[in-house]
Amino acid sequence: MDTATKQRRRTAAVARGKNGSNPRVAAEFAAGSLEAEPSAIGKAVPTREWAKVPADYFANLDHYLHGAPKKK
Repeated sequence: MDTATKQRRRTAAVARGKNGSNPRVAAEFAAGSLEAEPSAIGKAVPTREWAKVPADYFANLDHYLHGAPKKK
């Protein structure tokens, strides 16, 4: 059974997000590949901070985030 629905026009106030952001503008990202963005963020972190990350961090992510048993 098909029902006809009338689409409402979105006013400028409705189109804005709850926090006042404009979703059309917020969706625009800087140019660059997917690999380049995290790499640029990683380069911004000082070396002494990277030294604090455990060597098995990524292998045992669930342990460090949620307290799950460590994998061997």
